[in-house]
Amino acid sequence: MKKISLLCLVALAATVFGLSSCSKDDDNNEQSPVQVDKKHDTAILLCTFGSTYELPQSSYNAIVGDYQKRYPNADVYLSFTSRTCVSRVGASIGKYYAQPDLWLSAIGKAGYKTVGVQSLHVIPGEEYLSLMNTDVKKNFMIPFADVRVAKGACLLSEDELSGGESDVDAVAKVLFNEFCKDKVAKGEFVIFMGHGNPDKEYSHANNRYLQVQKALQDLDGGRKRIFVGTVDYGDMMFSYIRKELAEATGNPQANNPVNGLGQQPDNGIVLHLAPMMSVAGDHAHNDMAGDLDDNRTLADVDPYEPDHEAEYSWKLKLRKLGYTVKEENCHMIGLADYASLRAIWMGHLDLSTAESWNEHLGE
Repeated sequence: MKKISLLCLVALAATVFGLSSCSKDDDNNEQSPVQVDKKHDTAILLCTFGSTYELPQSSYNAIVGDYQKRYPNADVYLSFTSRTCVSRVGASIGKYYAQPDLWLSAIGKAGYKTVGVQSLHVIPGEEYLSLMNTDVKKNFMIPFADVRVAKGACLLSEDELSGGESDVDAVAKVLFNEFCKDKVAKGEFVIFMGHGNPDKEYSHANNRYLQVQKALQDLDGGRKRIFVGTVDYGDMMFSYIRKELAEATGNPQANNPVNGLGQQPDNGIVLHLAPMMSVAGDHAHNDMAGDLDDNRTLADVDPYEPDHEAEYSWKLKLRKLGYTVKEENCHMIGLADYASLRAIWMGHLDLSTAESWNEHLGE
């Protein structure tokens, strides 16, 4: 949505200047948000994009609590990759999660012997690869060559788990049984919003969304009542959802502006929207379930607007197309709010695989 994007750019610019000292190698804790409290020889760093919304903070607390319980002899820290989120959450609640590179530098200097780095990303896309290849491997393991490091993969990483099941299958089962099953049993539809990467070189990662969608539909007996779209992957943005819904519901006019931009009649089809992201943050509240602003009405909403220039939320555009999307049908439930999904993330971290850079080189 254009207004939100402008505000984000302003906030980002302010953050870059306001936290410029955070990018420097500075031992002065008064200038750095990173506070390492070393109690053990093992540290676990959880890495997520971050969110400035209040609701996801409880999700993060649940994640940290899980790792503290699983690893009582490790110090657990949470990192935001977004500088804007670090700054705004810090100003709001006085807690600075900081970026992975700052945490890793402080962890290395604190003298930890073993470090587990757990990605809280969903797909193995750009942010995930940057974290593991640049922040962890290049900028941490090489300078701290004797520290042993174990890397925990993102949620939809493994093609095959124990017993032959993949991450996609495991995640789909949780989402279907705990969220979708009761809704599709009533003949209603479920639409998940993922993030996705816009660049073609990450098609392998974006394909995870299609794989989850197919797995969910298979669990629903092959019916097409559950869909997955994204906000940033061109092939699966809102126009993809609009087309798939029109075909699945026998409502082809919903994919063609045959009546201009006039609101189409209520077709009686109930939709549920939910994020397929780690937490229900900005995209869920704005791009998925955002409301009208600037004194606009539903008559102004264009459900055929270009995906990459979207001003209106999925909720508004689907309503304009005649679907029933009640406020209570916009579910602010992130993937990390499911204990069963958090367990899949946790299963990807195995500290017994930790290896130092010197060990990696055979020294």
